[in-house]
Amino acid sequence: MPRYLARLLADNPHRFGTILALIGVLVLTPDTLVIRLSGLERWALMGWRGVLMGAMSLLLWRLFLTRNPHGEWRSLASWQGLLVIAAFSMNSATFTLGIVETSATVVLTAVATMPIFAAILSFFMLGERQGWLGWLAITAAMCGVVIVVMDGGNAIGSPDGSVLLGGIFGVLTAAGLALTFTMARKYNDLGILPAAALGAMISGFIGLFLSDISTITNVPIWTVLTMGLIILPISFTCLNLAPRYTSSAIVSLLMLLEMVIGPFWVWLGVGEQPTLIMIVGAGFVALVLTLHILRTQWFSGS
Repeated sequence: MPRYLARLLADNPHRFGTILALIGVLVLTPDTLVIRLSGLERWALMGWRGVLMGAMSLLLWRLFLTRNPHGEWRSLASWQGLLVIAAFSMNSATFTLGIVETSATVVLTAVATMPIFAAILSFFMLGERQGWLGWLAITAAMCGVVIVVMDGGNAIGSPDGSVLLGGIFGVLTAAGLALTFTMARKYNDLGILPAAALGAMISGFIGLFLSDISTITNVPIWTVLTMGLIILPISFTCLNLAPRYTSSAIVSLLMLLEMVIGPFWVWLGVGEQPTLIMIVGAGFVALVLTLHILRTQWFSGS
């Protein structure tokens, strides 16, 4: 770890966690563009992303990010470890399938509902109550997602698959990520990084199993390596570690940056353009969730 970050961790762990989350989100934002540039069909894409991300994440964890590898590895055999493995395997698959299916704005707006699922899971797992304003924010954000999905078929240059299915895949991704981050916050002894890595590898092996041989071997190498060895392992290593040092609400707030920046990269790189209604709906979701998180974290006295 760089000396500056080590000193920051010792002096201000909350800020350290926030910086980790910010790094993770910024590294993640070009992921959707690289998916589009790869041109891979869904199963081969899911396969290469999952296997390479899982392998590189395990390597980073083992070499740099653990002081108790055997203890963390044993924790994966618990129900908590198996649940995180399953959740991360699911969100690795559903995000890939959603992006291939429809507009990046639709999927990323649906993924941005992660704070909603984090709030629900925190209620059941951590005993944190939302109050009527919290549930109002959740309802309003879901209305914004519905607006984006309803107009998603009018996006310019996007895949011509089912917009509704793409939105559902995005929501499932949000649920899987929220569960992973909440588990990381609740169970400090759980090996969250190897669990996420194994989950990614499982989704990858499933993708490779469902792929044709020709689609597995005929791949644009630079896009596959960029996704699997750089973007995904670095970003999700940071994002999975961040809730250990700062609140999951802060991580959720920073994840909204991907909803704003990700479609911009796709628009700039391949000309996939959301409609004005989609932009308004996505902006409404971002505004509602930002106000909700600011209210609960800074203005509630908690």
